[in-house]
This record gives sequence, C-alpha cells and structure tokens, in this order.
Amino acid sequence: MTGARASVPARRLAFVYHPFSFGALDVAEAADGVCELIWIVDSSMPDVELMSKLLVRLGSVVDVAGLDAASAAELIAPHRPDGLLCLADSLMVRAAELAQALALPFHSPALAATLSDKYLQPRAFTAAGVAAAQAWLVPRDGDEAGWAALVAEDPFPSLLKPRCGEGGRDIVAVASLAQLQERLDELGHAEERVLERYIEDRPQDRGSHDFAGYVSVESFVSAGVVSDVAIMGRTPLVEPFRESGFFIPAALEERERSMVLALARRAVGALGIQRGTLHTEIKLTPDGPHVIEINGRLGGGTSPMLAAVANVNLLEIALRLALGEDIVIAEMPTPSAVVFVLYRHAPLGMARVRAIEGLEELRAQAGVQRVVVNRGAGSNIDWREGSWGHVFSVHGVVESHERLAELARLVREGPRVLGE
Repeated sequence: MTGARASVPARRLAFVYHPFSFGALDVAEAADGVCELIWIVDSSMPDVELMSKLLVRLGSVVDVAGLDAASAAELIAPHRPDGLLCLADSLMVRAAELAQALALPFHSPALAATLSDKYLQPRAFTAAGVAAAQAWLVPRDGDEAGWAALVAEDPFPSLLKPRCGEGGRDIVAVASLAQLQERLDELGHAEERVLERYIEDRPQDRGSHDFAGYVSVESFVSAGVVSDVAIMGRTPLVEPFRESGFFIPAALEERERSMVLALARRAVGALGIQRGTLHTEIKLTPDGPHVIEINGRLGGGTSPMLAAVANVNLLEIALRLALGEDIVIAEMPTPSAVVFVLYRHAPLGMARVRAIEGLEELRAQAGVQRVVVNRGAGSNIDWREGSWGHVFSVHGVVESHERLAELARLVREGPRVLGE
C-alpha cells in the first residue's frame, strides 16, 4: 500500500530579540531548514519598532512591551513554541522568566541572573573555589556603613563597571577612593555599579602591542556535557577599557591552552549550567588563569568567524540546543587559518568624527576581506559605548599570528580618524 507521506510540522523557536545583539538576517539564515522563528520584541526599546518591519517578513512577531512574564507568555503561547533563545545579556533574566512561564527549557531565572550580574557571578565562583576576580557593590550615596565596609576591604586597584552591562560599556579604572568618587560623579549615580579587583597582568603582557593577556573560550553545553569549539584571542585594550580586536585561534602555548580549557569547564560546573552556548572570558596571570566572567550566550561575531576557518555554525547549534536537541563535539575543531575582526576606536576625548582617511590602503592589504565603517563623518562618538562605539572594523583571514600582528598595527596606526 502506498500513499502520501505526512509532512512533519516545522519546529518553532521563540527568539527574544535585541536590536544591538545578533543581526536578524543572520538568525533567519541559521534558522533556515531548522525552525520557524517567533520574534519576541519589546517595542519600547530603541530601534525595535523600526526593525519589526523586517522581522515580520522573517517570522511571526509578538510585542511584549509593558507586560510581565505571565501576560507575555499568554501572548506567545498560541504560537506553540518548541524552544526559546536569547543572545543578549541584558534580556537574559526576562527570557528565563518567559521560558519558565511557557514551560520551555532554558536557564532558570536564578542562573540567568548570575550569568548577567557582575556582582553575583564572581561570588558564585569564589564560593566554588574557582579562581576569579573579587567584586564589591558600590554603595549608594548616603550609605555610610556601606562605604565604611568597602574601604575596609581595600578593593583598589579595581575596575568600575555597570552591575549589568555588556560590550565594555562604561568601564574605567579606579586606583583610590577619591578617584572612585570622581568617576562616579562623571558617570552618574543612578545605575548600580560594581568594583572588580584588577587581576594582575603577566610580565610579558604589560605594555604588549600585539596580543592581550586574556582570551575567551567559546563552548556549548548539551545535557550537562561541555563541547569546546574555539579559544578566541584578543588584541590590546584601548583606553580606558575598549576592546580592539578578536581572533581565532588564540596565540597560546599548549600548556596555556590546556589550563584555560580546564578552568572554563570548572567555571561552567560551578554555575551548574546544563544547556546553551557560552562565552567564558579568562585572564592569564602570574598565578595561572583566572575567570573574568561567563556570558550565557554566543560571543559577538564568533559564529561567522568560526564558520570561516572551522566549518562550525555555532549560531545554528544555539538554535538546535534551544529546541532541545542533544549535540556533542568530541574534539575542539582545528582552525585552518587565523580569522579576525579588528576595531579602530577614536581618541578618548573625541566627540564627533569629521573624516576618516586611509581606508582604501587598508582594504588593499593581503588578508583583509572587508572594512566596515561604524561611525562615519558627521557621527557623534562616545567612549562610554565601549566596543560598540568603534569608528570602523576590519575583517579577514590570514595565515599566521605574525601577519595578524602586522595588520593590527596598521589598523591602529595607518588610517587617520579626524574629529573634534
């Protein structure tokens, strides 16, 4: 007996959208053949209402602006999602609450809070015996007991960071109580902030102009099993603490590589993460590697970089994990070359870009695939935006870390960024 084969209903994924996170077209491309997308948006956020005109062409759109988790879940439920995914730190707790209300697999709200909170997370690592930076909450104005307790801890030198922040936004160094007060007056007192004790540099990283002394482990967890897919290196930070570039693979010796991977797995275990993609930042110190933080999502730009040199689509893996698939990679892929993204930032005091000179010479360099202007002539610019506020980025693939170092110097010193 023969007959028509019943079609299998497409799986549906609720994607909690943030306009400054992963691009909608990239997510839609990764979802092609995997699932249908239900875009969960908050139209009260900047740029979301405008982007919704595109999103509605890429799937269903559910606007949850102004709704609590239970009410938002009532709007989402009729779309029958099979999974939920969020790739923005600032929306991680919101996503966890939605997933809980919809009975979908995701981080618990408590874990999501730890993953996105720069005070809770290091405390969790310390409690588990994982080497990590110490952190203290900055007391509110008028909290005399809180300020006395902070001074007694002698937290300096430290980095002052938003308690919940991403992209290197509003990070500055503070060396004393007086300087902390000055920085708070400059940045404002409304937002909760933390002091994170500065983790000591290795001697070889002090003043280095080629590569920075910290890396990130890109991995995912499926049913508690960790799969490492890459170690991403960094070029040196730009004042005050703006990231200037990323590359895969990191320029590590085998012993350093093994220590970094082992620490990253200990950090994952300390937080009890069972499923999802992870971006774990680790600093190399004279006393061995220390965890800076774990982000409960893909590292920005990691998926296309990894696809270019290792044939791994990490964004698609994130979608499949969210839909409940169990995925394991037994051995970390070996990249075929060095893939990179380099940022050029404006000088610290510049407020407006007048012109950028020398980009054509940069585009002609061997290994450079494209140069993307992010803040062109006439654009306002602010160091407080961190990595997001870069003037232009350079993307490409080269055969060695030596060639990458040459290009990084050209990006830093070649083109002229004119402004006021």
